[in-house]
Amino acid sequence: MPITIFRAPSFTPTITVVLFSFMSYGTFIWYMIAWQQKIRHWSVVSTALGLTPLAIFSAAGAFIAAWLVPRLAVQWILVIGALAVLAAEVLVATMPEQQLYWIQMFPATIIQSFCPDFIYTAAQIVACNSVGRKEQGIAGSLIGTLQLYATSIGLGFAGIVETHAVTHAALQGTAEGFRAALYFGMGLATVALAVGVLFVKMPKQSQEGWQTEDTTVNASAEEQKEISPA
Repeated sequence: MPITIFRAPSFTPTITVVLFSFMSYGTFIWYMIAWQQKIRHWSVVSTALGLTPLAIFSAAGAFIAAWLVPRLAVQWILVIGALAVLAAEVLVATMPEQQLYWIQMFPATIIQSFCPDFIYTAAQIVACNSVGRKEQGIAGSLIGTLQLYATSIGLGFAGIVETHAVTHAALQGTAEGFRAALYFGMGLATVALAVGVLFVKMPKQSQEGWQTEDTTVNASAEEQKEISPA
């Protein structure tokens, strides 16, 4: 892998957002399901039905993300994705052990549905527009690979936090361990949100077709300089 891709405009901050966002997302999905099954004693079928909004709104999120690409700067699409998983984790981490599904779990399921497609779409835009044409395949593959690994890595760390909270921090009960892991996920999402706001700088994408490689890369670099704070 050429090291030069990490010097491309906004590429390194973008993969940082991808890493922390999907670490947070994996943590949320696991503990959302665990909460329903371990604490509220939902059956597998009931849990699957409770996840129905995830399938519906995730599909909608893919189309919305594509619609936003020429209308909104990539930076803000990333930020919306990170903000979605953060808001969902706040809802789940603060709910009581026993509560109607519709009060907090249902809106949390809908909100977090937009995280993966928004983050992935925006990250691929950065990958395609920040690096040279010959490096786009590598950059895009890195985004996809990082998405998968980040989900597992985040869940591993969240499990450590959960175990430590229950065994060493004097927190009693399964729910408190789950809350600790979700608070960890909230911290990851906050980091992703901050990096997206402060360091990812790329304008709306209205380009159609290929330009020459040098023109595309240089244009992205110049556009970033223009919108970067002095």
